[in-house]
Order: sequence, then structure tokens, then C-alpha cells
Amino acid sequence: MPPKATLPSCSPSRAVATRPQRSSLMVRAGGGGAPPSVVQPSLARCSLTTAKKAASTRDGGTLFSGGAPTYGEIVESDMVHDEIRELSTQVKSMIAQHLPRDGTSKEQVMWGVRQFGPSKESRRVLNKENDAARLAWETGVYCVWRCREKPRLSGANGDFCCRIGYRHVCFCGHPLAAHTTPARAANSSAAAQASRGRDGEAVGNDGDKGHAPSCGSSTAPATDAQLAQWKGRCEEVGCSCARYRYVPNTPLEIGEGWLTRRANWKASEWSAKCRCGHGHKVHDPKSMRCKSCGGCSGFTSAFLCVVCDLPWEAHDTVWESEGMRVGDGHPVCEAYAPLAGIDGDVREAVLTDATMGGRIEPSATYLALKQRSSGSCALADTTMTAPTASSAPRSIAGGRPSSTAAAKNREGGSSAGALPAITASPAADPILDAEYCRFCATVYKRPESKFCAQCGQPRPQRPANLR
Repeated sequence: MPPKATLPSCSPSRAVATRPQRSSLMVRAGGGGAPPSVVQPSLARCSLTTAKKAASTRDGGTLFSGGAPTYGEIVESDMVHDEIRELSTQVKSMIAQHLPRDGTSKEQVMWGVRQFGPSKESRRVLNKENDAARLAWETGVYCVWRCREKPRLSGANGDFCCRIGYRHVCFCGHPLAAHTTPARAANSSAAAQASRGRDGEAVGNDGDKGHAPSCGSSTAPATDAQLAQWKGRCEEVGCSCARYRYVPNTPLEIGEGWLTRRANWKASEWSAKCRCGHGHKVHDPKSMRCKSCGGCSGFTSAFLCVVCDLPWEAHDTVWESEGMRVGDGHPVCEAYAPLAGIDGDVREAVLTDATMGGRIEPSATYLALKQRSSGSCALADTTMTAPTASSAPRSIAGGRPSSTAAAKNREGGSSAGALPAITASPAADPILDAEYCRFCATVYKRPESKFCAQCGQPRPQRPANLR
């Protein structure tokens, strides 16, 4: 029997000490043993494998006893140190303390609109819905995008997620004006019918100019049963859309409004995404399948509605009459308009047609404030521009006004060119009312709190003349 050759172990558990030596081989001559030329390549392969395993072990973060890293050397490791855990805990605690625990209130939104004005995209969205509300008031037909399930967000509008008008685009890419729509509803109030008859000509001229339906719209009044089964097929040539299906037309409707603030933003190129990664514009409106990929069995939204927090599949495009909505307790006419019940100044800042062609009458309080403001401005302009007996038009050689008169104007004294005094609004700004603890920067929970709920330090008393 030939003698066996003893080779060094290649187990990864053993440290890589030295390179295999030729003297470690105990090979006897003769007896049919393996020649040295065969044994040496085997040793080389074993040594190379052991070195690779040692390198991979070192890359994983384990250092050998013989090769300890020097101070400051960067070693790749997946281990999370205690310092990082402690730092993350402190960051989470600071975020929980300093960020507001409650959402933005209605008063804060109104303050922001008055202070900075609405964004361009939000104005465009609300004006489209304002046109839709005016169309519903004129025809008695209310087209809404409604979720079938209970909204996930507390306080969400359970009636609809969007008002649909002639400019709202369908899944097929064509607006509602290109679909078959009912001309008017049979179940509508007499007041709405009289208003439509009185303002029909005026509305046809300037109400929704450029957005009236260009295709087949039925002239006979639609009953409630017909509206419940209404589909509204597309009348565009070559379009296979058999039913109007609303899909969000802007990122604001799915909570991605930050996209509209990009420099290269183009509204015509945006589309709501499917889970396959493509927008709804590349999906077939009839089969709902994607034209770009073969694995998409149908459009499945990769987004949620910003109003109800539900996917697109949980919504329906619903047609209702005015009488049906009144029976269900839903708002109609003026109450159906966007920003209904909001102050007139905010409505005028956001909506182009805040009165819907004179249908909505502003409140008496708003009219009085507006008249008072316009009267004050007119009086100031008249006072500034009207010449007086003692003052003549100054020429270049006339010189500057005296410093006494300028000081008098600054101090609020009697002067012909003095503006009315600016008085602060009685209502405090809601954002500025938030008071923070000077020790830990925690917001006081209640105005009457005397101690901080986080650190227990006493709350400093503010003077009575400050807000």
C-alpha cells in the first residue's frame, strides 16, 4: 500500500500563518506515491483558497489577531455601534419634541393664503373645479369622482374627492367635453331651472368659453335612472373609450405637489403611474393593459388619493341629479362650490370667478369691509394728489420739503399728505401664537399652562399688551 502524503489544513477556522513549506511534505520515495510535481500545485491552490477566505472574512469586519488595524484606519463593517444608536435616539427625541403634533389647522391655511397667496398649480386645480360646480348649477347634473369605501383619513370629504367638469381629462386622454354628457337633469329644482333659463345666453357666451362639449350631448333631460347608468363614451375619432373614467390630472391630487415646483415641470407630460412603472397614457382605455410591457394585466395605481388615502381602483365616476343629492343630504348649488363658506377675500385671491357669474352674493360683512377699504384708499389717493392753496407744484429749484413737515408726518401729526394710521388686526396670527419653552423648545400644550410638560420649568409670563 503506498504511503500517504500529509498536507497542511485548509480550514478557514485556522489563521493564515505562513505559506506552505516544501519541508512540511512527508513523501516517501517509491511505493507509487504522488510525485512532487503533482503535490506542489495542490498546495498552491489550497494556499490561495485559504488566503481568499481570510480576505473575505476581513472584509466582513473581523480582523485577525496578527493584523490589528491601526488607529484611524477605515474598516468596512456592518456592526452598529452604541454611539450611533444613542445618537439616533436623541435625534428621534428632538424631532418628536420640536415638530408640531397636530396638522395644519384651517386658520393657519387661511393666514398663509392671505400672507403669501395660493400657488399657481392649486389655483389651476380649484378654478377647474369651480367651473365644474358652475356647470352643475346650470344643468342640474353633478359629476363627481367618489370613493366606494370609507375614507382612511379622519375628517375627509365623504361626498366626493373631485368635482368633474368639461376640462377634466379622462383615462383615455380626452376631456369630458369630448364625451357624451347629459344636457340637463329632469330632477332639478325650479329655482335652478329658472336660473338656467335666465342666464343661458350669458353662460353660453362667457361662462365656459372654449370648453363646451363639442360632441354628442343629449338634449332631452336625463332621469335619475339614466344618470345612475350613464357611461359617457368618448366621441373622438379612433378612441376606444366606452366610458368616462376620471384619473388624477395633477400631482396635487395624489400628494406629489412638489413635482410642480421643479424647473423642468411640464403638465402635459405628467401622468398617473401604474405599478408596472408606466403612466396611464400608455395604457389601453378599453382593456386597461399597458402597451409598453407585456406583464401588466391591467392598470393598478401606484398612488393614493390625497383626499381619502385610497387607491384609484376604489373610486368611481358618478353622475347625479340635484334632487338625488338633496335627498342624500349632499350640498348643491352654492354650497357645492369650492371654498364654500370661506371668507370672500380668500375666494377672490384663489378663484377667478368667485361669484360664479353673479350667482353667489358675497356676505354683507365682506362687502362692508371691502367698501371701507376702497373708501380709505380713495381718500388717501385724493389727499395725496389734490393740490392745496398753500402749496404749488414744485420745480427742480423748489427744493425738498422741510424737515419739520417730514418729522410731523412720521410722528402722525396733522398734515395734508398723511396716510391713515395702520392698525393691527384684532385676530392674532395663528402661527405666531405658538409659544415654545426657552429651556427645551417644547410647544406649550395650552395657553393657560404654567409649566412645561417636557422639562417642568416654569413658563415665563408675557406682558398683557403683547399678543
